[in-house]
Amino acid sequence: MTRTSLITLALTVSLGACAHKGAETSDFAAGTPNYAKSSATPSGSDLAEAEAVAPSGGASFGGATSSSRAPAPMEDSAPAEYAGRGDASVGAEAPPQHRPSRGLGTSYGETRYSHVHSTTFRRANSNPDVVLSMRYNDPNGINDLASIRGGARQPHAAMQSGALRLSLVGEGGGVLPGAEIGGDIYAIGGVGQRYMIAVENHTSERYEVVASVDGLDVIDGGDAGFQKRGYVVDPYTSFVIEGWRTSDDTVAAFRFSELEDSYAERKGKGRNVGVVGVAFFQEFDPVDYNELRRREGADPFPNRYAPPPPPRRVY
Repeated sequence: MTRTSLITLALTVSLGACAHKGAETSDFAAGTPNYAKSSATPSGSDLAEAEAVAPSGGASFGGATSSSRAPAPMEDSAPAEYAGRGDASVGAEAPPQHRPSRGLGTSYGETRYSHVHSTTFRRANSNPDVVLSMRYNDPNGINDLASIRGGARQPHAAMQSGALRLSLVGEGGGVLPGAEIGGDIYAIGGVGQRYMIAVENHTSERYEVVASVDGLDVIDGGDAGFQKRGYVVDPYTSFVIEGWRTSDDTVAAFRFSELEDSYAERKGKGRNVGVVGVAFFQEFDPVDYNELRRREGADPFPNRYAPPPPPRRVY
């Protein structure tokens, strides 16, 4: 069953999604993209036809076009908390001065500007085509888990499926350090550190992206689910989601926090703290390919010789 959605795309003026097009997507292969400015799309109710919201970036969405200054390239580096220390150890031994870790959550941070406007989007399917998820924790929590399950360092907190990619980036735009433990990818962060969800679409199609943090939808703050509306990402484009959406113009920044200070825990829904997920929905294609093929094979003179007449009717 197909669905039509109210979608919104946001441009964060402070630090948002940067549209990488054409040859500029070469960072994708290396796995080290940088993000300077962002665009994204929140959604609304199920409608037969609905408006969606597009970013104020340089792309056209649903007939609305806007422009912005191209972001300056940034160094792909670890956040300040890790400068001079390198990535956290994920070996079996605990680091010096080890303290037990309850793990990080994500708080409802400060208000940041992030304007949105609408565009139309109709899903091809009710279930997502691709789902990517990533866990996160502080260095001590990573070491605690690795000592039990084993693990390996990852240069970046990023993962991909085909030409679709998810990563967690810090305030400076660099992808956070990561670890792979028990088949899961973990981002490594620290209390108070701001982060963003970076999404890349290196395909020729638009996708709707429904995102969740700690089991909560990033747009309405309720329980996350595939039926929720999301952000629209254009072909060969990337954007970052900076926080929980609070209005058409603002978000509450994502910041790593102590567990008890997390948004989910304070709402009494801390069961799924420590995980970020994005679901990609392909756009419905109204083209009837069977009809196209029939027309391509149409013969202007199908009968080159006179066929015999049909049998004579007997009354």
